[in-house]
Amino acid sequence: MHMTAFEGVSRGCSRFYRVYRNGVSMADKLTGLYPTDRAWEREGKPHPQRGVLIGGPGARRKHYDMTGLFVLHVGTATGGVWYLLTQPTNWTIWSLFIVGYLMSNFGFSVGFHRYFTHRSFETSKTMRYVLGIMGQMSAMTSVKYWTADHRRHHAFGDRPGDVHSPIVDGHGRPMGKVKGLLMAHFGWLWDNAHTDMEVFGKGLVGDEVVEFCHRTRWHWIAFSYVVLPVAWALSFGSAADIIGCILLGTGLRNFIFMNGVMGTDSAAHLFGYRRFNDDSTSTNNWFIAILTLGDGWHNNHHAQPRAASNHIGWWELDPNGWTIFAMEKMGLVWNVQRRAKSRVPLASAELSYPDVHDIPTKPSVMFPESQPAQALQDA
Repeated sequence: MHMTAFEGVSRGCSRFYRVYRNGVSMADKLTGLYPTDRAWEREGKPHPQRGVLIGGPGARRKHYDMTGLFVLHVGTATGGVWYLLTQPTNWTIWSLFIVGYLMSNFGFSVGFHRYFTHRSFETSKTMRYVLGIMGQMSAMTSVKYWTADHRRHHAFGDRPGDVHSPIVDGHGRPMGKVKGLLMAHFGWLWDNAHTDMEVFGKGLVGDEVVEFCHRTRWHWIAFSYVVLPVAWALSFGSAADIIGCILLGTGLRNFIFMNGVMGTDSAAHLFGYRRFNDDSTSTNNWFIAILTLGDGWHNNHHAQPRAASNHIGWWELDPNGWTIFAMEKMGLVWNVQRRAKSRVPLASAELSYPDVHDIPTKPSVMFPESQPAQALQDA
């Protein structure tokens, strides 16, 4: 007997009500979007590394957040390309593109990355709010989750447990080069492995500034994509520039910067040169360094993550490091971590998250030293 459309809708509504009242079935509880992830979860296997969780509300939260942000980035960037190809542009739109890019990079690369994750310097509570809010305006998840994820990346660089490795997926399974590149760039956004905040959230969970930025993150994204471009257009141009400022000056700009950040996870682990043979595949990639204003010197960064600057060779320009040093001169930051001349840890470099050597692990990828380490030069 065939169901009518009305009966189908009715049963669907009834099922939704039962789920709402009584919880979900086993099939509904599975959070894996990839078949291999669902199979892993169906078997009830935990992740092989401490600090990484599989499935549950955390995985669903990750999928909702990342999907919403991905749609925002791709949608507005597509609109930005359309505007660039079909509409006249002017200095009002391009000035927002440039200023906004510098703002996003400052908040994300200097704030999320070098301050909140690695504590490359200390600063005031007011400046912490500035860094956190400007980082949220880049529309790449919250400072709380991104920082915890990035700590996990450094703890398990290219080994089972890494968040976004081109070598192993979120469950620690080996991948080929093409799949690895895609998964490290954006595919990891929809796997069902997520960071255990009890392990990697130390100093983040409960922190007043971090929790405020996390709680209000969508407000700052709305400010970045709507309020700021509208105000910029009306202040420096006219109402006719509003659409261009939203789509090109903001949407396409943030999309380009986002791919620079993601390229650090993917391209800067596959393409480029290696100054240090560490236990990850990190490389120095000049193209990614341009997009991220210095974070693309990724192998230098992995060698001493807390260093405020990635600059070693004269050509390895690091505007992010220059910014931190300039802020130090102005008294806005202090206790800036300089790069040591050797590979020993920086002074006072106590990690605020578990070191990989303190976590039981079986490295799947190692790059042993084949020759004495090259001495670092001062920045």
